[in-house]
Amino acid sequence: MISARSAWSSALRVPTVRLILGITLGAAAGNLVSCSKQPQPVDLVTFPLYGRVISVDTTDQRITVHHDAIPNYMPAMIMPFKVKDATLLKGIAAGDSIGATLAVSRTESWLETLQVLRKGQRATTLSAEQVEFRHLYQQGEPIPDIQLLNQENRPLRLSDFRGKALALTFVYTRCPLPDFCIRMSEQFAQVEKKLQADHSVDGRWHLLTVSFDPPNDRPSVLRQYGENYGADFRDWDFATDPDTNGKAVGPFADGFGLTYEPSEGLIDHNLRTVVIDPRGRLVEVFQGNAWKPDELIAAIRSAL
Repeated sequence: MISARSAWSSALRVPTVRLILGITLGAAAGNLVSCSKQPQPVDLVTFPLYGRVISVDTTDQRITVHHDAIPNYMPAMIMPFKVKDATLLKGIAAGDSIGATLAVSRTESWLETLQVLRKGQRATTLSAEQVEFRHLYQQGEPIPDIQLLNQENRPLRLSDFRGKALALTFVYTRCPLPDFCIRMSEQFAQVEKKLQADHSVDGRWHLLTVSFDPPNDRPSVLRQYGENYGADFRDWDFATDPDTNGKAVGPFADGFGLTYEPSEGLIDHNLRTVVIDPRGRLVEVFQGNAWKPDELIAAIRSAL
């Protein structure tokens, strides 16, 4: 007898790389595909994905899955995925075992096919967004002045930016999905260029990217990561916890609703980007990855 999973694998026997001249997948996929001595340009890479459904959000068209390891891409972990075709979510519930096709482009990822392999009992594991926190910082509240270590291995405190509007986001440099940490960094790069071109705000703003993976993201790693995004370190710092156990960053990130959990070598996490005013008070928290660079710039201007 052929198992449901085997049947689904057969159904996915299609070319997994779509070639478009002049476009490369970039950092998200690294060296996933090698067809010859010269890497071929790729616009989209697809992977078979199997796992158990943790939650289904039909409003935002997202499904959180505790998926198996994806060979040559990422290990087993809990991850929320976008589903562009809302009809794929019909009849799918928490606890179901599914087979899907994960599509990863230069700028985003999503499930482009989705099928229930076996109906199951409701999952008991909570997704990252379902965790409750002891205290969330409120708008207008002073933000704790934690000490960090920047890409030059120099001590850095949030109070160093008093008198400036500070935009802060959280990433980890090994994140593989283009619409998670990679998107945060690409959008910060756009924000930096736009603000540098506006001389009316010269010297009145700063960008800060904080890693929640201090064991791996030490200053030298963060410096290289920043250089990869063309960061001007005069206006954009990359920082990590001085303690590799993350004793400072952990509680600090909790206050913004950021959750992260190590999972088979990578980190299951959500996304938070915040704006702090020149007096060190919270102005705005952007949840997820839907915000645009111009929206963040508008919040920075509001903070000033």
